[in-house]
Amino acid sequence: VLEAPDPPTALIYDNDVMAVAGVAAAAGLGFSVPADVSVVAWEDSALCRMVKPWLSALSRDSVEFGRTAATELTALLDGGPARTVRVPVPRLIERDSTGPARPV
Repeated sequence: VLEAPDPPTALIYDNDVMAVAGVAAAAGLGFSVPADVSVVAWEDSALCRMVKPWLSALSRDSVEFGRTAATELTALLDGGPARTVRVPVPRLIERDSTGPARPV
């Protein structure tokens, strides 16, 4: 995607390991993080603070998320109706891998 004629100014990866690989791949293509492309991870494990640049991350309350999922699954297994459920909104933890978008 970074080799496209009009590459994105930011990438969000599904997990921290993929984000670390994404930073390395961007560097291999001559992109600087975050000057050329911002990178955001989705987990916020300790890995985000073990690499340079430190990775910005989306973090959710995993305990509350799991509790909500377990409650709803138990209700379904007990014959209850499927419901729309609100889960906690993830929060962005800004670190060194994000910055203003480059001019396009």
